[in-house]
Amino acid sequence: MSHFAPLLTFIVEHGFYDDGLAHGLSFQPCERTASVMANAGLMVKRVPGGITVLFDEELRESLQLYAGDDEPLDLVFKVYPQEAAFKSRTELLLDSKTLLYVSNHSPPDEVNDSIKLHSGPFISMIDTIKVDSGTLDGVLDRRDKLIPPFFVVSLRIDKAHLSGVGSSSGVASKRYYIKIKERQVFWKYYLMGALARDNVYLSDVDGIAEFVSMGKEQLAGQREAMTFRTEKKLPLKASSDYRFQLKETDSNGDKVIIKRLPMAEVTRFGRDVIDGSSEVVSEIYINC
Repeated sequence: MSHFAPLLTFIVEHGFYDDGLAHGLSFQPCERTASVMANAGLMVKRVPGGITVLFDEELRESLQLYAGDDEPLDLVFKVYPQEAAFKSRTELLLDSKTLLYVSNHSPPDEVNDSIKLHSGPFISMIDTIKVDSGTLDGVLDRRDKLIPPFFVVSLRIDKAHLSGVGSSSGVASKRYYIKIKERQVFWKYYLMGALARDNVYLSDVDGIAEFVSMGKEQLAGQREAMTFRTEKKLPLKASSDYRFQLKETDSNGDKVIIKRLPMAEVTRFGRDVIDGSSEVVSEIYINC
C-alpha cells in the first residue's frame, strides 16, 4: 500500500485577504512536470494559499532517478487567478508580455524554516521576465503567450533534498513562499441625495487617514454629489479596521451622521488627476 509523504510546500501570501493567504489560485504543472509527476509517484494537494507536493515513499528510488546530481529535477507550475478581481486587489500591474517568475534554485532568504523566494519584502518587478524568455521554453503554451499566467514557480529537487524527507526521517518538509502586496489606491467618497451639502465632512476615529474636500461634482442623470478623497493612498482589504465617519457642522456644533462609512471595494475604480499625475481612485457611493 502506497504511503505519501510531504516533499515540499509552496504558499502565496497576499495582504488583501483576512487570513493573509491568496485565494482562488489555480496551479497547473507544465507538460514536462505533469509527465514526471505521473511517472515518479508525485501528487499535488491543495492547501490554504498554495500547494503541497507529496511523494510515494515506495517509489523514492524512481524519483531519485529524475533528481540527479548533474541534472536536478525542477517542478514547474503555472499559476492563474480564478477570480477576475484578483489582479485588481494586487499592487503589481503586469502587461501581457511580462510575468512573475520565482524559483528555489538559489533562495535569498530563510526564516523559521520558511524560505522566501524573492529578495524584497514583497514580490516586485525585479522578479519579472518576458514571456519569450528562454527560461520559459517548454513551459508556456500558445495560449499562455497571449494571456500569460500571473506567475510561474520552479521548485528544484535534488538527491540531498530527497534524503532528508519522508515519514522515517523526522525532518519537516521545506516550505517556500512569496508575499504579494495588496493594492494601494486613493479612496473617494461620493455623498449623494440629502448628504450632498456643504456642512458635511469625513473624519477618521483613529486619526490615521485624512480627507480632502473635493467639492461638488455633477454625475450622470443630473445628479450631484459632494466628494471627499483620502489625502494619501490606502490599502484595499477584504475587511478593514478603518473607522471613517460622516459628520456635519451646524449652530450646535459637530454631529455624527454615519458612524461607520463603507470601505473601498475592487468593483468600481475611476481616475483623478492628483499633483499632476493620473491616479486610480476607488469610488464609494453613498446615497441617503
